[in-house]
Amino acid sequence: MLIIGSNGGVGKECIKYFSENYDVISISRDLGDLRDKEFLKKIIDEYDPNIVINCLGVFQKDFFETFETNFLSSSFLTLEFYKKMKRGHIINICSSSANSSGWEGIDYDRISYNVSKSALKKFSNMLQSSKNKMIKVSTIEPAQINTNMGNPTMDIPESEYRKQTKKIVPMKPSYIIEIIDWILNQPDPVVISSIEIQNFIVSQE
Repeated sequence: MLIIGSNGGVGKECIKYFSENYDVISISRDLGDLRDKEFLKKIIDEYDPNIVINCLGVFQKDFFETFETNFLSSSFLTLEFYKKMKRGHIINICSSSANSSGWEGIDYDRISYNVSKSALKKFSNMLQSSKNKMIKVSTIEPAQINTNMGNPTMDIPESEYRKQTKKIVPMKPSYIIEIIDWILNQPDPVVISSIEIQNFIVSQE
């Protein structure tokens, strides 16, 4: 199992959870620039996984960095591993923002993030629909997670997280890992091509 983007909240949880039952290889920005094509080629040449979990993602960066990381690097890795693997599973951690059409007053950072994740979802779904090989391609589209992407709430107490996110019940990275595990354990004839995970909203009293 190859986990890309392993220094983020979801990536760290993936390593912790799957190391018990899989030989896990982790790739993070600490090893190289994940927007650099030559570094990405090195990853592809060096490893032969049967499962790839792509957790790459940035938010509140400039437009090019956001698009290069969230779409160009992610889709390049997806396609090249798809071509290299004989059978297996590729899972791209996307975002529920991929399904958003925007709203009045949406800021520019959010637009570039949403569009980059929407492009990755479309790319992944089209690759899965091609059914050219015995490889499943899935996207997971979670809403707000308690990680350090775009906010300072990484590893804070749940009570404090609730204050900062108002009515949103926190979605812990471990919740996403359970969904990844469920997807990986579907019968051979079944593929979860995409699944959107929303936060549960509690009413104000």
